[in-house]
Amino acid sequence: MSWRPFVLTATALSLALAVPGVAAADDPPQPQVESRAGTLAPAEVSGLAEPAAAGDPVAAAKTHLADPRYHLDPADLVPLTTVVNGQDETVRFAQRYRNLPVFGAQYLVRFRKDGTGRAVTGAGGRFLTELDVDPTPTVTPALAARLARSRLVRDERIRDTIKATPGELLVVPRGKGVLAWHVTLTGADAAKKRPVLLDAYVDAHSGQPLFAVDRLRFAGPATGSGKTAHGKDVPLNAFQRADNAYELRDRARPMWNGTTGEILTYDAAGADVQDFLDPGIPAGTELAESPTPAFGAEHTESGAVDGHWGAGKVYEYYKALGRDGLDGKGGTMYSVVNVTYYGGPFENAFWDGTKMVYGGGGADLHSFAASLDVVGHEMTHGVITHSADLVYLGQSGAMNEGLADYFGNAIQTGALGIPTSDPDASLLGEDLCKNLPPAQCAIRDLDDDRNAAKDYLGVTTALDSGGVHLNSTIFSGALWDAREKLGTGFDKVVYKALTEYMTPLDDFGDGRRAVESAARAAGLNARDRIAVAQAFDRHGIRPGWERLIRTDSRVVLDGLTDALDPPALAGDRYAVTNNTPDTNGSTVIQTGRVSGGRATTLSDDGRWDWTPATDGRRAVWVSLDPAAGVFQIRSRPLDASAPSTVVHESTGYVYAAAVSGDTVAWSGEDPATGEVEMWLKRGNAAPVILTEGKGVAGYMPSISGGRLVYIRVTFASGSSHSTPVVRDLAAGTEVVVPEVPPTGVLPSLSISPAVTAKHVVWLYDANRDGRMGVMRVALDGTGQTPVVADGPQAPHPTWLDASESRVTVGVQPEGTTLENVNLSKIYQVPVTGGALERYSCNRGEQSLFAAGTGGRVLWLDGTAGDTDLVTRDRPAHRC
Repeated sequence: MSWRPFVLTATALSLALAVPGVAAADDPPQPQVESRAGTLAPAEVSGLAEPAAAGDPVAAAKTHLADPRYHLDPADLVPLTTVVNGQDETVRFAQRYRNLPVFGAQYLVRFRKDGTGRAVTGAGGRFLTELDVDPTPTVTPALAARLARSRLVRDERIRDTIKATPGELLVVPRGKGVLAWHVTLTGADAAKKRPVLLDAYVDAHSGQPLFAVDRLRFAGPATGSGKTAHGKDVPLNAFQRADNAYELRDRARPMWNGTTGEILTYDAAGADVQDFLDPGIPAGTELAESPTPAFGAEHTESGAVDGHWGAGKVYEYYKALGRDGLDGKGGTMYSVVNVTYYGGPFENAFWDGTKMVYGGGGADLHSFAASLDVVGHEMTHGVITHSADLVYLGQSGAMNEGLADYFGNAIQTGALGIPTSDPDASLLGEDLCKNLPPAQCAIRDLDDDRNAAKDYLGVTTALDSGGVHLNSTIFSGALWDAREKLGTGFDKVVYKALTEYMTPLDDFGDGRRAVESAARAAGLNARDRIAVAQAFDRHGIRPGWERLIRTDSRVVLDGLTDALDPPALAGDRYAVTNNTPDTNGSTVIQTGRVSGGRATTLSDDGRWDWTPATDGRRAVWVSLDPAAGVFQIRSRPLDASAPSTVVHESTGYVYAAAVSGDTVAWSGEDPATGEVEMWLKRGNAAPVILTEGKGVAGYMPSISGGRLVYIRVTFASGSSHSTPVVRDLAAGTEVVVPEVPPTGVLPSLSISPAVTAKHVVWLYDANRDGRMGVMRVALDGTGQTPVVADGPQAPHPTWLDASESRVTVGVQPEGTTLENVNLSKIYQVPVTGGALERYSCNRGEQSLFAAGTGGRVLWLDGTAGDTDLVTRDRPAHRC
């Protein structure tokens, strides 16, 4: 199954949306109009009873939307689906601007039919009326693909596997709109043993990579039979071929029209999951087959029996809700079982937008098709894709996951006759384990009683796509609570909310409004509607819930709209990557004082600018000239007394820079060789490469006190060797620090160096097990001394910086369950050595940071519902 809220429009910055009140059951409907910030088109118009044209519902909907109250041009709407639910009809449109798709912008019109007549009962969604976008790109598709790969895939190990494929142009609804290229990123995550499939978006004018969305949602007829992984004998709709063999091809459903509308289950026969990332079924993949109608033990083990039977149960469930298949149009439903990860177990499942893919389990797990709620969860992602298409980031992504959880559990409890009151009914994936009891095996529990203000996991979009799994049970828990009160009939309300009210960029507040509006439209009485409202209240989904989260840091800059770079800090002055206040356009480099005052913008080229560094007097940063495809290093005084100047430019990508006076160092690609080198430029002199030679690379520059330190990486005998190098900038001499002796088979690993007036400190991993210590040497490379020793008790660090007296380390706490206490936190230790001390008690993610004078730290914090630049002056010690 495929993890800070994702902001695309001004309305997503606030949960303070009006929530319809609960009226008496017999009150006549009163028209209500709810506005949405940043657009003239209403978020929702409800309580209507206006006559509409007969005949084509799409034409009737467009006619209605021509009314001036909507402030939109129906010609800019492309019909997506028409949902018929008894007497109710809902037409869903996608917005286009100058013939370009608008990301996440959808509008819906709802009708109620009475005999041959039709009346409009409501309309709403997202339509951006204030767009003003030049549709001609400056950045080429090839450059956009390169930039998406370099910037949006942070892990170098994953980046090395990534293939970037450019696609269509579209408009991302930030401010007045941003023209963007859609880029598909495919690869593998070896650490998690799963494939990577991302939809990335790159500003087609500036070249700024905007964000990436995980596409993988990690989860003649004859009668056959088989045994599930749990020993249940089940009937299977199969197909007998002319050669008398039977295959798992179900044509017995109403959606079969003689040509399409089947349920097909393929056996990957142990093929690698990477072969199944593209849409559709790869050539050569065969349907699961048997010489007799009884599908035997091998099909139980592979997951084919469970996957095929489960897909049929999913179809039956949604058919009872009035939906014909996942796409609502009777389209064929595809499943692939028995995939592996490089020959080993693939312990996961996902919906890729076109098909289900199930891992084959292993020694401890059944096939991931063996838990019907997992099957229902993953296939519900297909229903979501073909209805509200909730974007898989932040709160909309958590709703996507939450709805998949809700319907997955609803499908399982119904098919297996499990009452909602059963303690295991709220568990997801409890049937996957071969040995553990259900409660220990379950992936999530919809009865975990999580509350938004108390339990929302404050992560940035760098982790779990902004918490799509981590925060899903806040929303699904509210739905499940209502189901436990109202019974299984509540499923129709949730389905109605998904298909007739929700739109792609909805947050928790929008989701609550959609469910309550659907409950009202479905005719729930006042008592039941109160129960729904109370369920959302119990889970803290109410206006302004973010303001209830406590912090111990001081906000320096509120609501950063770009959170991929560490801030830079020297003395009281900082530099940080941000975006314009209305998020309209490219990123900017901002500067200010930690002690207070407003931030000012340094970058003055109107391009994509990122990864700043400062010495307290000036800042340098990387900028892209999209027309020329050239990366520039630009410089400007912090007081903005002069315009920015170009220090260097090249077609090679720049990863990081450092500055001191007239000296600039950076790590970047050499266009001639493609290798990552360490470059140095003094004043007006030409830059020089400090890591000359094939197979020598340079990373992570740090400058202080007239010295440059960086990590030099060399390759020999199939292994990489890494160690800091200290360069005296005045003398032009270098000291290569001795490589830390390894304690394992592989050479030690050194990363994240920082130089002070007396020392060089860095993270080291003596046996490459992911745990790292902190090492210190004198500036001449002698006196190698652990500040924090590597070993079984060493931390899992994420970042390092240092002042003269203290070393600051980002630490990923122990724990397999991702909770706020297990998110990355900041610690400090004296440079002379000692115990790591907790720096801030903020409960959320404390990610990229910069160390300042004394014990001061400036960092990006995800605690309070968005990404803030915050600071403290000393450790909290204990929390």
